[in-house]
Amino acid sequence: MLRVNLNPLTLAFTGSDKSLEAPFRKAYFSNSLNYVRRCKLYAILFFSIFGILDAHVFPEQKCQLWFIRYVLVCPMFMLGLIFSYTAAYRRLWQPINGFYIMVTGLAYVAMVVITPAPESLYYGIGIIFCIFFGYTFVHARFITAAISGIVVIGAYQGALMWLMEAGGLIQLIFGTHFLGINLLGMLICYSLETHRRKSFFLNHLLAEEKKKTDGINRNLEKRVKARTAALQRINQDLKKEVFDRKQAEARMRSSHEQLATVLDSIDADINVSDVESRTILLANQHMKRTYGNDIVGKNCHQTIAGRDMAGHQCKRVRLPDENGRPAESYSWEQKNPLNGRWYIIYSRAIVWEDGRLARLQVATDITVVKAMEARLQRAQKMEAIGALAGGVAHDLNNILSGLVGYPELLLMDIPEDDEMHSIVETIKKSGEKAAAIVQDLLTLARRGVTVTDVIGLNRIVQDYLDSPELAKLKSIHPRVTIHPDLDPAVLNIIGSSVHLSKTIMNLITNAAEAMPEGGQISLSTQNCYMDRPMNGFETVPEGEYIRLRVADSGIGIPSSDLEQIFEPFYTKKKMGRSGTGLGMAVVWGTVKDHSGFIDARSIQDQGAVFDLYFPITRKDVEKEVEARPIDRYRGAGELVLVVDDIKEQRDLAAFMLKRLNYRVDTVASGDEAVAYIRQTSVDILILDMIMAPGMDGLETYRQILRISPGQRAIITSGFSESERVVEAQQLGAGRYIRKPYRLEQIGMALREELTATPADDPKKASSVN
Repeated sequence: MLRVNLNPLTLAFTGSDKSLEAPFRKAYFSNSLNYVRRCKLYAILFFSIFGILDAHVFPEQKCQLWFIRYVLVCPMFMLGLIFSYTAAYRRLWQPINGFYIMVTGLAYVAMVVITPAPESLYYGIGIIFCIFFGYTFVHARFITAAISGIVVIGAYQGALMWLMEAGGLIQLIFGTHFLGINLLGMLICYSLETHRRKSFFLNHLLAEEKKKTDGINRNLEKRVKARTAALQRINQDLKKEVFDRKQAEARMRSSHEQLATVLDSIDADINVSDVESRTILLANQHMKRTYGNDIVGKNCHQTIAGRDMAGHQCKRVRLPDENGRPAESYSWEQKNPLNGRWYIIYSRAIVWEDGRLARLQVATDITVVKAMEARLQRAQKMEAIGALAGGVAHDLNNILSGLVGYPELLLMDIPEDDEMHSIVETIKKSGEKAAAIVQDLLTLARRGVTVTDVIGLNRIVQDYLDSPELAKLKSIHPRVTIHPDLDPAVLNIIGSSVHLSKTIMNLITNAAEAMPEGGQISLSTQNCYMDRPMNGFETVPEGEYIRLRVADSGIGIPSSDLEQIFEPFYTKKKMGRSGTGLGMAVVWGTVKDHSGFIDARSIQDQGAVFDLYFPITRKDVEKEVEARPIDRYRGAGELVLVVDDIKEQRDLAAFMLKRLNYRVDTVASGDEAVAYIRQTSVDILILDMIMAPGMDGLETYRQILRISPGQRAIITSGFSESERVVEAQQLGAGRYIRKPYRLEQIGMALREELTATPADDPKKASSVN
């Protein structure tokens, strides 16, 4: 047990430990100073707060009580707090602690005397609080706190004897309890100071032992240094030999590690195999991830290619030269039958570490490259066919203008009950159907979606289900049934109803022809939200879509053909029976023109499923506009200049415009148009965008604007709307009309442009000014 020489009354260090008293008091003061300051603040705070209860319980004595609290006690604590920041406080802090205990206790005794009994006795609780605060919190020494506590308890007991009108027994009980509380506080204070002094004594002993230990350690360090120096001299020669050997081993190990790091960092399957046994001797991490971590020691052609026999590429042929030495490397492309991926393989012979001949083989995965090459070839093919289709469509549109325009003019003069009316009507509808076919060619060229209306996909599907085309298809395939499942809550999309109807017809026709023995076609629409990209035939990004699904139970599509079905002119159908190879290409082009995506999947002999995803719109479908009476778009004798390089197109336009009460002049080129404008002003131009040779419509319009700023114009073309059309409209041109156009189309376009004021278009206003 720890033995400390302490005075039993004052607890000061005595005897052999007397020298510790001064450092103890110094350390005790330093450790207690900030805590004592906080205790003074707490005393001021609590002593002040309880003044609120004085006013509530003893309103008549409030002034006397507040005088004690706020004039005597609190200022004393504040002076003590200020005094604690002086140098003299270190010498007097324990007597000051005792003084504050007595001041606080006697203040409560005074309050007991001032206030009427028996309520005044409640201030005795304050005395108990004061005593325990002094014995415990303020770090007062035992002797100081004990003297202060006895004085306070004595004063309180005298006040009780003077004030209480009770018998001696009750006073004895009160006195005994308060004396017991004081003794308990003294005991706690005695224990706390004893503990602090023993802790200080223990720390002193530990410091002394540390000094001894430090001395021993210094001696040991000297001995260790001496012994270490001796060992260094003894081992110097051994170190040199070991160093040289370690350097050689480190260089070899570093070389192996660098080689392994390089091999493992290459995104290719690298292996070394014995030429004779074809056993794998080494494989990098990429190859182990592909074929398993345990491939070293296994047969290469069984592990990598899944063959029982080695292929011709695994033979010794071409590896060594005629002298048996490693020959040049050679390479080939090969599809792995195990994982179905394409690789380009480089192979050559090397001499292994034991001197035998081994094969080094590097296989790089080129599956993605192969797919990109296929897509590039498909894109190039579509681009070439698109250019051809676009050129043909332009010429056909110019030719079809007469088949659509002239019959419309004739029908205006032929009574409906005349049999010629139906004949001309048939000619007109045939021309319009031919124009729709040309539009398919433009769709194939990815230049065909000119209509961007808000449409309901369910309406388009239902119109096709009610169409004569489907009725004819059902008559050809009577054992094929169509099961529609259209979600009534499906949202709208933006696009062309003509192209989408053609797409649905192509998909249904293909599905029916894939079921020669009959079967069921499922046709459904559904709102669909992709919360993450979906990887299928192509990747469908996150977003909101309408899914159009066409599924059949037919013969299916072989996986080798599935990648090619959307290529132009690719078909498995018999010539002369059905199919031109353009149907699915038109489907692909239409979906892409609508910013959509396709997911196609099929199992041979089990059917095929085509999912078309179109971005939704929350706009409402516009109401259909009825045919307008001709008086709505008839002219008022304005002069129109028609600029077109095709004579038939100029004649047709002139004929139509005269029927609409316009004065018309025509020119065959942009140069003629510029020359005409120099001589004569016109109310409006009808500009063909594509004219060859010479200036096209955009350049012609630029030249005319220099002569006649703000010149009104509308644009026509057999092609779909292009960037040059948009640029011309930015210069001030009006509506764009695709050939062949109807009488109402050209009439309404002219009226809109002629009746528009320059303020309607900022560009026109600036050009006019």
